[in-house]
Amino acid sequence: MKAGFLSASLALACLALTAPALQGAQDLQRPAAPATAPQSNNSQSPGIESLTRMAAAGNPVAQNNLGFDYTFGKGVPQSYQEALKWLTAAASTGFAPAEVNLAVFYEKGWGGEVDLDQAMRWYRAAAEQGNAVAQCKLGNFYHYAHGTPRDDAAAAGWYRKAAEQGNAAAENNLGAMYHHGMGVTRDYAQALDWYRKAAAQGLAEAESNVGVIYEDGLGVEKDYPKAAALYRDAATHGATRGEFNLAVLYSSGRGVPLDYVTAYLWFSRAASAGEPMATRSLKNLETVMTPHQKEQAQARLADGQDASLSETLPHPPFDADTISQR
Repeated sequence: MKAGFLSASLALACLALTAPALQGAQDLQRPAAPATAPQSNNSQSPGIESLTRMAAAGNPVAQNNLGFDYTFGKGVPQSYQEALKWLTAAASTGFAPAEVNLAVFYEKGWGGEVDLDQAMRWYRAAAEQGNAVAQCKLGNFYHYAHGTPRDDAAAAGWYRKAAEQGNAAAENNLGAMYHHGMGVTRDYAQALDWYRKAAAQGLAEAESNVGVIYEDGLGVEKDYPKAAALYRDAATHGATRGEFNLAVLYSSGRGVPLDYVTAYLWFSRAASAGEPMATRSLKNLETVMTPHQKEQAQARLADGQDASLSETLPHPPFDADTISQR
């Protein structure tokens, strides 16, 4: 394998919201349906009837939760229009979880058209109340110029507010800002510190990013075996870039034995998750593999018996807020 044939990649995760993308409020005791009364997506349960009465009486927590239920058809027919009505009612009272959920509606265009101005308005309203999810999302908007001019200083500021509350995505993203000197002075020690905090919470993208620090020797001594171990952790936790980066090391024999077959397997997994560099890398790798190695790789893929892949988690749903930096 030629030197420089492949390079590691750094993932910048923005995992503020995952499916389901709405936050259910935690401080409302919902009446439970009797055990003999099965829940149905097409009919209202006794719990929903009680929740509806509370929402109609102006309880913002009930309004938010009812909006959540209509969004996903939980105990009621799925209806974005009904969800939007109840979420708007709750958000208008200043209830931060509903403000975040309403922002999601406008950002995704559920039940209507995408409206980034409204999305940013409601994320900001919740962020200014100290909601860490909204703060992280507002950082995303500024960093990606999502409905607003790009402003990495503002993005870093919002990520910091959320990170200081322990939001793992914001910790990782603030680490990436320090890693690349975006909106802050480049500082690899700070980058590593924030990545580690996010990784300690189980954020797979952060595990991969710590691996990049060690692979590239940024503020630390290069340590390919350590980078490989971190990439493996990230890969087995479902991080596409961890899979890709681990494949890179196997394809070049850095930190792990040179093994084109195993590299092919990890590249294949990353490619199946939509990583374009993995698709290109597979084509390049095929040019240096022997016919026997190709047969081995295809057989192991077909059998699904490769030990290094057997315990991997399925890929999480695609998150449009997750991007890569390199």
